[in-house]
Amino acid sequence: MMKKILFLLLIAYPFLIRAQVVCTSQNGQSAQSVVENYFLGGGVEVSNVRFNGQLNVNSNQFGTFTNADTTGQNIKLNGGLVIVTGDVQDAAAGQYAVHSSSSNPASNGPDVSTSLYYLLQQLGLNYSMYDVGVLSFDFIPLGDRVSFKYVFASDEYPEYVCTQKNDAFGFFISGPYDPITGSPVSVGGAQTYNYENIAIIPGTNPELPVTINTVNGGIAIGSTQPCITTNSYLHIQQPTSSSINKMKGYTKALETKRVDVAACYKYSISMAICDLDDNLWNSAVFLGANSFKVDEFQLSAQVGGVTHGDTVMKASCSSTTVRSSLNRPAEAGDAYTFRVEGDMVEGVDYQSFGNTLTFPVGDTMAEVTINFISSPNDVPGQVKTMYIITEARTECSVDDTITIRAVVPQNFVITNISDNKVYCDDVLPQREMVYVNVENPIGNVTYSWQDPDGNPIGENPNSDTNYITITQPIIVTINVSDECDRTVTRNIQFSKNTATTVVSSDKDRICEGDSIILSCTNATSCIWTSTPADIRLAQNNTSINPVAMPSSQTTYSVTIIDANGCQAQGQVSVQAYPAVKAKMSLNPNKLTYINNQTQFSDQTANNFSRLWDFGDGTTSTLENGYHSYPNNIESEYDVVLVAYNEALCPDTARGKIIVKPDFGIYVPSAFTPGAANANSYFVPISSTPVEYELSIYNRWGERIFYTNRRDGSKDEQAGWDGKLKDGSYAPDGNYVWYLIYTDGDGKLQSKNGSVVLVKGK
Repeated sequence: MMKKILFLLLIAYPFLIRAQVVCTSQNGQSAQSVVENYFLGGGVEVSNVRFNGQLNVNSNQFGTFTNADTTGQNIKLNGGLVIVTGDVQDAAAGQYAVHSSSSNPASNGPDVSTSLYYLLQQLGLNYSMYDVGVLSFDFIPLGDRVSFKYVFASDEYPEYVCTQKNDAFGFFISGPYDPITGSPVSVGGAQTYNYENIAIIPGTNPELPVTINTVNGGIAIGSTQPCITTNSYLHIQQPTSSSINKMKGYTKALETKRVDVAACYKYSISMAICDLDDNLWNSAVFLGANSFKVDEFQLSAQVGGVTHGDTVMKASCSSTTVRSSLNRPAEAGDAYTFRVEGDMVEGVDYQSFGNTLTFPVGDTMAEVTINFISSPNDVPGQVKTMYIITEARTECSVDDTITIRAVVPQNFVITNISDNKVYCDDVLPQREMVYVNVENPIGNVTYSWQDPDGNPIGENPNSDTNYITITQPIIVTINVSDECDRTVTRNIQFSKNTATTVVSSDKDRICEGDSIILSCTNATSCIWTSTPADIRLAQNNTSINPVAMPSSQTTYSVTIIDANGCQAQGQVSVQAYPAVKAKMSLNPNKLTYINNQTQFSDQTANNFSRLWDFGDGTTSTLENGYHSYPNNIESEYDVVLVAYNEALCPDTARGKIIVKPDFGIYVPSAFTPGAANANSYFVPISSTPVEYELSIYNRWGERIFYTNRRDGSKDEQAGWDGKLKDGSYAPDGNYVWYLIYTDGDGKLQSKNGSVVLVKGK
């Protein structure tokens, strides 16, 4: 036999699920505290919370659940409350199976939930009711709409889809009632509910309740009507081998129809589920954590720009962003209305921003930015206040209020600045220090010293203190701005009536013996002098562009007469540097593959810079250092040092580096003549070809073998094969050898030693 199940909710709250479902019995706990802690989401007050009529839970059917994994085929809620037509552990993670535990204590018959009983009668399900579980409570909403999330699960999936064995459930709401007497009341504009089912398939018209026959995997087993198989997108069917949850199938996370309610009035809700006809094939309903709620708005503000303590500056650089948050994703038309009070005036103290925050569809946040402005009537230091106050809230809610204080900044002024200046007619150019001081800036200050064309002028054009070289009459402008774009401007005037000249040389440093061309501007005539005396200048010292030849550091002075007959003087210095004699040191200059590094040193006197070319494609500007050459190439390298004086006049020194392979010679200590192998000759072995003379002596001092490799013989021909002069092999034993050879540097060397002869077998 199969059980018929109906779960009835008169209204419900959500909770957060966290795990492959872990269920915890709440037997013995206060039903009120369980609902408040695990189901309420804000904006409601609950009372008279009972499970199966008891204020303290006395049943194994009611508990909480957590669910950390909502992916794949797991329950799509993170946690909350669970009601089971048996033990709560039948709704936990575990092996897919049919579960038939019973309520303890027994909870059977229509008296446990008359609401559920009448619904069964309306559906034509006239069967006995077993394992009835009912969660009920009263609530007062602080807003005007209420809803929650849920999942319905059953062991009757999928065997009894579209049969008379149809598990059904509903969420029913009743009200409104007087919050004091509890009597039904009629509230203008508010709908009256009498156990109206709000567990509706989303988007259906006419509305369809959520049942096994209307939300399933899409395959009908029977033909009982209504039989809807097109809502499989709302259903999760576990495979036979699954251990994700003990329930064989369940809906995805659904949200009840949002119910319009009258704020501040009482409503009641009942959530009931039972086995029909027998107490087999359990079902469960999961109620989403913290999801039972009404629309709840929260107001906040964030100050932008410059602040002063707990106030914002009333200036164009300051603003305040007012935000309202909604505890659900917004729908079209959702908005938050507020009113503005205080002594600030729109258009005088702030730009218009309206009185409504409109939420983007799907978002939970709406905001508006209040931009402050300055007014000619502002009094420095005055604090003005704006209140953003909730509009159109209910009589049982507390108004949200944001208080914004804005202080009028002190006047931004220049308090001190350099004086205007007039020069004598023969003292320019002059390097002048200019400065400016300000008071009451907002935030950081920026400075801009400008010439009459608006271009930056001076050595520090963005500082409060600047150095400007005055070469002609000029008006210098200083603009000072703070972070609120407040700008103050003043001018400083520099004036004169004088002749000027600019003296220059085509070179400011030369090599000793070179000549230069001097020049001066604005001159109709002139006379040049030098210190020390320059004989070449003396030959053309009245020319505007004379030729000079300094021999050391020389200063050239000129006195000019300009077109107006005004006199001006100027000078320029030119340095003549003595020539250098390049000199280098390379130590060592003969290298080998192993010792391939030389130390180089610039030993040039009074040089300013240098450039080394090491002949291997590398260069350096170091005065001293080490340089490594390739260690696998026998070669000679030409090293060039170019030394410069301060006028960059060069001189060159040259050197040579020779790189050769490392030389080594080895003489064996034994050999086996006649063995027909590499050890059958006694012959010296060297790392490079070498010329040598080899003599062999017996123990009586007689020379029994001599060879000279100067004739280019092969190694085995230049060595001893162990034979005597008569062609016979010498006896086994020790023999003395004496070797004269030329080493890798061409020097004559000698060695001696003994060798053991052992005739080959």
